Formats: sequence, C-alpha cells, structure tokens
Amino acid sequence: MAKSRAFKKIAIVTPYYYPLYGGVQEYVFHLKQEYKKLGYTVRVITGRTKKEASRDENDILRFGRSVPFTVNGSTGQVIMIKNAAHVIAALKREKFDIIHLQEPFVPFLSHAVINNSTSLNVATFHANFDANPWYRLGSSFLRPIWKKLHGRIAVSPSARKSIEKYFSGHDIEVISNGVDTERFSPKNAPLEKFSDGKINILFTGRIEKRKGLIYLIRAYRELKKKYPAIRLIVVGKGPLLTNLRKYIIKHRIRGIHFEGFVSTEILPRYFATADIFCSPALFGESFGIVLLEAMAAGKPVVAFNISGYRDVVDNGKNGLLAETKNHGDLADKLGSLVKSSALRKKLGNNGLAKAKKFTWKIIAQKNISYYKKLWNTKGGIK
Repeated sequence: MAKSRAFKKIAIVTPYYYPLYGGVQEYVFHLKQEYKKLGYTVRVITGRTKKEASRDENDILRFGRSVPFTVNGSTGQVIMIKNAAHVIAALKREKFDIIHLQEPFVPFLSHAVINNSTSLNVATFHANFDANPWYRLGSSFLRPIWKKLHGRIAVSPSARKSIEKYFSGHDIEVISNGVDTERFSPKNAPLEKFSDGKINILFTGRIEKRKGLIYLIRAYRELKKKYPAIRLIVVGKGPLLTNLRKYIIKHRIRGIHFEGFVSTEILPRYFATADIFCSPALFGESFGIVLLEAMAAGKPVVAFNISGYRDVVDNGKNGLLAETKNHGDLADKLGSLVKSSALRKKLGNNGLAKAKKFTWKIIAQKNISYYKKLWNTKGGIK
C-alpha cells in the first residue's frame, strides 16, 4: 500500500452502546470523547434500540436492530441487519480512515462493516472465557473476518489468552480498559441516607448468575452476626432479583438495600458512600472496569480470584481476592476490612494510585499510538 496522509476519521463499531449500559459502552464512549479532544472526527456505528436517545446521539450511526441474547449466564446483544446496503452506503459516504471494531465476531453488524471496509481495520476483544462454542463451531466462518483485521487488541492478558485458544498467527496487543477518574473520585459526596456510621459494603452490576451476588449475600449473612453495624447496598437489576429477595426474606437477613438501576450521574455517589466494594463475579470478566471505578473512588475492593480480576487486583496491596464460590473465604476477606479502618485506608490509597495509571486519556493515547504504528506499517489505506 502506498503511503498516504495521516488518518483523521475514525469509526468505532460496537454491538453494545447507549442507551444500554455496560463496560463496552463505557469503553467506546470514552475513547470517542478522548479522540475528539485530540482533533479526530469520530462516529460510533451501532444498532437501533426501542429507546434510541443517547447523550451523544449526534455522533452515532445506527443500523439494524439490537436483539438481546443470553449465553454463559450473561446477557449480550446482536445487531440484526436485514439489508447491508445502508451500511455499505454509509461507509462509502463517510470514508473512514480507521474502523475500530469491538468484539468483531458478534454478528451481524460487525460482519457487514468489515466485509465491506476499505479502511484500516482494528478490533478489540473484550471477552474472557474458558471455552467459546461459537468460536469453536464457527471458526471456519470467522477466520476470514480475523484475516481482514490489520490490528488486534485485547483488553487484558486474560482476554488475549481467550482469543488465542481459537485464532493464532497474528500478534495481539494488550491495551486495557480505563476509568474516568474525574467522575469516580474521593472528592464525591456520599449519600446522606447511608451516612450514619455503619460500614457500607457496595455491589454494583447486573443481577445475574455470572455476577455471583448470592455468594456475597451468603457472606454478608455470616458477617452480620459478628458485625451488626454493617450494611449491604446493591445497585443494579437483573433476572435473579426476585429469587434473591426470597432468599433474604427466608433467612431473615437484615440491612440489605436494593437500589435498582441508578443514573450515571448518581452512581459515583454510591462509590463515595461505600467503605468496601465487592464484586463476586464467577467468570467471564475480562478486566473489571468496576474494580477500577472503586479504586478511583479510593475504596478497597474484594473480589473472587478469577483470571480477569487478577489482571487488576494486586492481592493484599490494593484489594483482596477470595477463593471463587467460597462464601466463607469471601466473608473472611470482607471481615478483615470491616474490623480494620487502617487496612481499608491502605488498600484504598494503593488502589487510587493504580487507577490514576488507567485514565481514559492514557488509554486513548495508547490506542492512537497503536493505530499510527499500523497505519505507518501498512502505508495507510486508500
């Protein structure tokens, strides 16, 4: 390829975006915002939803229809495309220099984009898994898409290992997720209704099997007997909410507050309210943005010792890792923080220092540097 001008126009393709919320959505939004600050023109290419309003709708190109599906105890999205002609026309009209696809193997929008792209194609892989039947069964179908990528990124060493189980022959760069250290900060004011001197343990996330909230509730049940002045605050909603409420009533567990879904504006105040943050996810966490959010707020974190979380938590330094699915060990780790304000402060301060290394500005600059390396190597794309 002949060398050409420096790239200026970037598309970020994602099956997950606002008004739906999640880690990939945050990743895409913040990369886009940081790229714009650097002077690039950026568009997000994603699917339509029943409620399309987004805080940055002017930056979004929507195609097809977003359809939820459940796999491995978690809910995902595919973008159904009836006619790729609209996607093809948009690519010709916009003339993107860089197309950065998130989870490019998720059908069908990403496939329509990459099969018709004349841009420099980069993909980020977010998932962490022990096995993926879709990758295994569809490897022959997915391999042509893999080969059309000029660059490949994984958000953690764990995510890289997951993809390398099925696809090899190309280097995969590790560029992590980031955290908004202005939004999540020790400077945020706690919520008055929980500021009564009790030790607040916070969980945020979708209430589904993979997130392991039942193990935290069981651990809390044990802790409550020994430390009456503790409270568990649960932020989020999901399919297991009713069953967990029944469990709590059956076992007469006091002091658990289900707050439901909270706005992005209010969420940082929940972290400010917490004394301890706990994420008992069982598997499938590629990096753990939520752990970085807690660290950025200066809070000690406790999590199960799963691969993606080990990429974030330095056990005993900025958080504590418990044996997976062992609610007794989880209770012990939480209990050590409940009884020691000094330990909470130490781990919280260390976590805050680590979070500052993962600002979105830093992460965006790493992605741009990777684009430039590819662009210069490939000579740009006409």
